[in-house]
Amino acid sequence: MNITVLDCTLRDGCYICNSNFGADTIRGIIQKLEQAGTEIIEIGWLKDKAHTPGTAFYHLPEDAKQYMGKKDPHFSYVVMIDWDRYNLDNLPVNDGTAIDAIRVVFPHGKHHEGIEVGKAVKAKGYDLYLQAANTLAYSNEDLIDLCACINEAKPIAISIVDTFGAMYPEDLKRIAEVMDAHLDPEIKIGFHSHNNQQLSFALSIQFAEMFQNSKRDIMIDASLTGMGRGAGNTTTELLISYLNRKQGKNYDMNAILAAIDQYMVPLQKQYEWGYSIPYFISGTHCAHVNNLAYLLEKHQASNEDIWDTFENEKPEDRLKYDYDVLEACYQSRKK
Repeated sequence: MNITVLDCTLRDGCYICNSNFGADTIRGIIQKLEQAGTEIIEIGWLKDKAHTPGTAFYHLPEDAKQYMGKKDPHFSYVVMIDWDRYNLDNLPVNDGTAIDAIRVVFPHGKHHEGIEVGKAVKAKGYDLYLQAANTLAYSNEDLIDLCACINEAKPIAISIVDTFGAMYPEDLKRIAEVMDAHLDPEIKIGFHSHNNQQLSFALSIQFAEMFQNSKRDIMIDASLTGMGRGAGNTTTELLISYLNRKQGKNYDMNAILAAIDQYMVPLQKQYEWGYSIPYFISGTHCAHVNNLAYLLEKHQASNEDIWDTFENEKPEDRLKYDYDVLEACYQSRKK
């Protein structure tokens, strides 16, 4: 087994600052992650709109070149697309001068469609990574079908995603074991977590140790200081410290800490992210974070109000964000 780290600070962090990192920060984070030896650097999103300088939303791969400096073949530079929110007609054939790979994210129930998008990406010469959002919702039969489709597409990796930060160790074990049994051994299995229940780092350790004696390569997502949507992610600094100490890796912690000092500390003064009681509540109810944002912004809801609202809502409604349904559940909460 070989473990690689995918740092998603500049991608998942877009949710926190609306991608407005600033050119120096984008450039500096990429450089420090290279110095640290982080194998895969996710530098933002492809979006169907013109690139605004200083943001990590790009329209075309060439938009990212100004932040990347001289490409180093030891690293893979990745951007993400939503399976149905980027027009692939605009995506040029990969000429090798900008990004190396595209990660396609798709929701539960749409893996057939999402993987077809991935095949189109791969046909244009990009390495392909896949992201199965809310993997917790997949039954074993769903996972077997997912693996069959992935085996046909042959991506570099498919990531298990704890979208709502709702997984417990037995959930990750079930999903990883089924996928390991049915996935082509040449395809990496990745893990992308959210820290709603303060289990993100622990689950990442569990994931690494599950494959310790396996021949399958794996990939773990992390972000500097855990910057990411909702309660954030496994922190890069904790993950690489663990991998250095327990898995024989040799990442440069000084480069990671320098990135935090120079770029993340200023961001933390402007924005908030990470574990909180509202995100704990949304995680335990597998509720989409947009529902939480609605309750906080429209009603300044208390923790008790949030809990009771999600208790009133059907589990399948919590996964999406129908604000009429949510408002009715809020109004019918205990008072």
